[in-house]
Amino acid sequence: MVDIGEARKNRLAQRLAMASHNREDSGQLLEATARALQSGEDGSASQLEALVHAFENERMIVPIRVEEDPRVTGIHAGEVGHDPVGFIRVETVAGPAIAAFTSAQSLSAYDPNARPMALSFRRLALAALVESAGKVIVDPGSRDILIPRSATSALAQGDHWLPAWKDHELRDLLARQAQDECSSITDLSVEYAGMGVCRVSLFIDPQGVEEADRAQLREKVLHTIDVLNSNKRLRAVADDIQWVPRWGIGALQGEHVRDSIAVAAEGLRVEWNFLLRLFRPIGDFAPIVQAEFLPP
Repeated sequence: MVDIGEARKNRLAQRLAMASHNREDSGQLLEATARALQSGEDGSASQLEALVHAFENERMIVPIRVEEDPRVTGIHAGEVGHDPVGFIRVETVAGPAIAAFTSAQSLSAYDPNARPMALSFRRLALAALVESAGKVIVDPGSRDILIPRSATSALAQGDHWLPAWKDHELRDLLARQAQDECSSITDLSVEYAGMGVCRVSLFIDPQGVEEADRAQLREKVLHTIDVLNSNKRLRAVADDIQWVPRWGIGALQGEHVRDSIAVAAEGLRVEWNFLLRLFRPIGDFAPIVQAEFLPP
């Protein structure tokens, strides 16, 4: 009989306590998750929203790394380099994320040698908040759907998730702040840009902007972005934020209705189109902010 040691026994008990024990579960793709996957293109806002809703009640399949014998590795529990949970982490464009799969078949396609474990998304979310800043990547290597921190945080607490782009109160709050800081900003929209990125478009009316006022207007817009980026409510629901100032009247009046201002914007277009700034605010979950001026 092989003595696996107390540390590995405790580790095994920890995993078994987390695992689902439904004997009818063979690792198949579950019904609500299947419907969610068909609700939109991979990585789209509609698909992401449907998946998070499905994960409120359905489990995931996670690959578990087989812990090597510490007599071979020389690393024991509690030492530097020891992985206390054993989930597989995948590098994504948004940073490291815990790998999770919608079925055992999806896991097998990713790694035929992986050992699957059924786990409720709520427990997976709790682990992700500790191990990967709340990020989970669903079906890596095929669908690559990133579940952002705001969603995992909500599910970990047993709450429903309200995406930033569906939060009308947040949009109105940001719009008021933007107009208070810069009167040339006429409207604001929030949308999902994929891979956990929220895109906030600021619509700027360039009519009446004189040659001498261009630099001042540009600085006002950039200052406004700094102010909006410090909004605590926004930072709580968005991991990465792409700020996109646009020439136009506004999202509600029609983003592309710009014929009357095209001439006025022509001189600014070349000057402002080059602008690309990347802010990295301090904080564990601080958004990465990208500001880019786009032409009409």
